[in-house]
Amino acid sequence: MTRKHAGFTLIEAMTGLAIVALALAFGLPAFGDALQRHRVATALHLIGADLAMARSSAIAGRADVVVCPRTAQLRCRNDRDWREGWMVFRDPDGDRQPDHPEQILRASDAPRGAARHLGLRSSRHFVRYRPDGRSLGTNFSVAVCSEGGLAGKVIVSNLGRVRSERPARPTRCPGA
Repeated sequence: MTRKHAGFTLIEAMTGLAIVALALAFGLPAFGDALQRHRVATALHLIGADLAMARSSAIAGRADVVVCPRTAQLRCRNDRDWREGWMVFRDPDGDRQPDHPEQILRASDAPRGAARHLGLRSSRHFVRYRPDGRSLGTNFSVAVCSEGGLAGKVIVSNLGRVRSERPARPTRCPGA
């Protein structure tokens, strides 16, 4: 027997819809978690790379180089919030602000969505690299927080070396 009108029955359509609903119910939360892990990894990488570049620039240029959270006008912020981005610049006069646009080596944006989904907060207002590559003072760090917990940190030692770490167990975010 041949069917004259090919199509879906109501039962076939409902079965297909149920399968799609189950796939979305299980897939969307996992996708959201993967996206958040990617944001954290990207933030750790971008900050770490710019800090390492700042150290190399200080050594190569034999001049002080500063990294700080930035404003939209390319000035250092007065707080320790890095969610809007940061900048790397030569600071020959030591005032912790770029005096000329050509002193800015890099101005970076935080990863897309970081302002809403991540906390990026440093232990100090800025880090200054000396011409020998050292970072004077205490260790400097930028904490990357996700959903109230510490997801990772980028740390600069007094010798200027940059490393990142992730907590082994759930940890409260600094300053939270």
